[in-house]
Amino acid sequence: MKKIFLYAYDHINLGDDLFIETIVDRYPDIQFYFWTDNKNRKVFLEQRNLKIVDKNSVKLKLLNKIRSSLVARYKAGIQKKCDAQVYIGGSIFMEYPTWKDIVSWWDYQSRQSSFFVIGANFGPYHTEEYRDSMNKVYTQLEDICFRDTYSKKLFNDNDNVRQAPDILFSYQIPKMQENKKQIFISVISYKDKELNTDFNQMKNEEYIDKMVQIVNGFTEQEYKVMLASFCCEEGDLDAAEEIKNKAEQKHNIKIFDYNGTNRKQLLEEMSSSVYIIAARFHGTILGLAAGKSVFPIIYSDKTKYVLEDIGFQGKFADLRNPDSLCFDNVKENLNNEYKIDTKQFSEEAEKHFEKLDKFLKRE
Repeated sequence: MKKIFLYAYDHINLGDDLFIETIVDRYPDIQFYFWTDNKNRKVFLEQRNLKIVDKNSVKLKLLNKIRSSLVARYKAGIQKKCDAQVYIGGSIFMEYPTWKDIVSWWDYQSRQSSFFVIGANFGPYHTEEYRDSMNKVYTQLEDICFRDTYSKKLFNDNDNVRQAPDILFSYQIPKMQENKKQIFISVISYKDKELNTDFNQMKNEEYIDKMVQIVNGFTEQEYKVMLASFCCEEGDLDAAEEIKNKAEQKHNIKIFDYNGTNRKQLLEEMSSSVYIIAARFHGTILGLAAGKSVFPIIYSDKTKYVLEDIGFQGKFADLRNPDSLCFDNVKENLNNEYKIDTKQFSEEAEKHFEKLDKFLKRE
């Protein structure tokens, strides 16, 4: 049996958890090793070929107590017995002040074994030095497939770099027989966004108030509202609770807290809703894949670039323009029943795995 050492965001985030589920289920005859913590055992119970290596286990704590380098050696031992390493994730190439250390990590890991990067986007970045350094790393990879044209064009001179639509366009969303009169809203916390020089045009309090006005607008029209937290650790749940507490018709508002074990139920709520308002990037992708009218709320250019790639012509809000986040704008795609046929993107999304399929000699 071939073995893969898997890297992914491991803080119970819906989009990333669906990434992990997708790749592990795609290769049932491959043994995956995932360096994370014990809480993710319950998240991926159904993925029998995914071995959780608990970095906080008693054994590893003991090794760390004896000598910290022993933990690194233990991890390297697992990596050495694997046939390849795969990093599946979205915003994994943002430029930080410590980017030189990050580039060094990528440079070292890409030299150890065949390394694949799947589903990512590049940036935001601020210096050409960082982009050039990562471009050199990409030449050492077995394959890297970005999810947007913008990222791909930054490395047009690199033959290792490819592009395909986001992986989750191909995810099989549960099909519900009947729509509820329900608005599904994936929320984000704006507290860290107001510190972002690109998206600091309003304060968190104003963002919450605008979301409350939108919720009130729909409940006044006798819609039920589902406020969904995709990632509690990043503040989604706190934002959802704050919005509900300030809203008028609380009895018509429910909060769905994704906890890692209720992916199916969350997707069923999306699929049975009549409209999706998506602040989370994958709220937009999954909503469109479910055949729904979707109103995207852009908090990062990664959403803007994907909307451009798929030819999205509907209304959306950009948090750099606070006035665009208003009830009159938000309701437009619902009123116009604006939808996108994502069949083409679903088929093309499979290309993310094209090189890995060949490497693993998948039939």
